[in-house]
Amino acid sequence: MQINHHVGRLVRDVNFTVRGENKTKIAYFKLAINDLKDGKATYIDYVTFNKTAELIRDYVTDVGQVVEVEFVMRNHNYTDKHTGQKVYAMQNQVTQFRIYKSSSSSKNQVEKQDVTDKDLPPYPDFNSNAFEYVEG
Repeated sequence: MQINHHVGRLVRDVNFTVRGENKTKIAYFKLAINDLKDGKATYIDYVTFNKTAELIRDYVTDVGQVVEVEFVMRNHNYTDKHTGQKVYAMQNQVTQFRIYKSSSSSKNQVEKQDVTDKDLPPYPDFNSNAFEYVEG
């Protein structure tokens, strides 16, 4: 199994939901990862389940917060309820995470930029009616 690590900043609020008969807790979030080559950011989606999802919901709360994630890439297959077609995708499933707090002195040195949701790539459609969720 390949384990991956990323460190980035939280782009927008965590999307937390509970689905299915087993009441599976799921948290979706997006981090901006710096691309050192050209100084731009790459936006990457992550998903967590159950206890890790609850911890992400409770502790990863501030947009711009620095988060380190350890994750595995998993196949995510589902049937689109609108079209009936099978959809195949990859998910970055977080297994562990660490949050970083910035000191007050470093906050003064960082220049804030106004970024709105319109400036960011959209989340994938996580509407529970859009697809059948199967954990695995």
